[in-house]
Amino acid sequence: MATHDYNLANATGAAFRSDLNNALSAVASNNSSSSDPATTFAYQWYIDTGDNTLKIRNAANDGYVNVSTVGGVGTANFGLAPLASPTFTGDVVISSTSALQIPSGTTAQRPGSPSAGDLRFNTTTTSAEIHNGTAFVAVGGGATGAGGDACFYENDLTVTTSYSISANSGAHAVGPLVINSGVTVTVPSTSHLVIS
Repeated sequence: MATHDYNLANATGAAFRSDLNNALSAVASNNSSSSDPATTFAYQWYIDTGDNTLKIRNAANDGYVNVSTVGGVGTANFGLAPLASPTFTGDVVISSTSALQIPSGTTAQRPGSPSAGDLRFNTTTTSAEIHNGTAFVAVGGGATGAGGDACFYENDLTVTTSYSISANSGAHAVGPLVINSGVTVTVPSTSHLVIS
């Protein structure tokens, strides 16, 4: 752990060698110290051993920017989110006026072991869907049609997964419906199912 002003002054052989070794030690240790280096340069690396954080000096040379998370020097990927399958805790805020692109694929490409809350765009049904803990269900969505028309609400005609209508609810489907072998559609006594 060392810092240096990176100014090698004229000195006798032994003193110069000692000063040079100190400068090289600072380079080798990324200017590591428990406090900011006294002499700074734009884009200078610095490991703050006080809170184990990797920092870099900004272009204006008037402050440091954290490269790792605080305390992240000793953790994989500096504690930053990996490119593949990152996990976040707390609120994730996306400040944009554009759009959030979610996973997209056909019905056949749905994940094999989905979790409740998994959200995707189904290119087969051309609608967003979310897994409710039992099955993927359409998210919102309204009528569709050609051009600017919005006249049609569509549903599948084959029931491939057992399903129970929610208690005290009414459900409607356009048929005829084919219920696959081994599949059950349950309508509680407090609910109604209309097939037209």
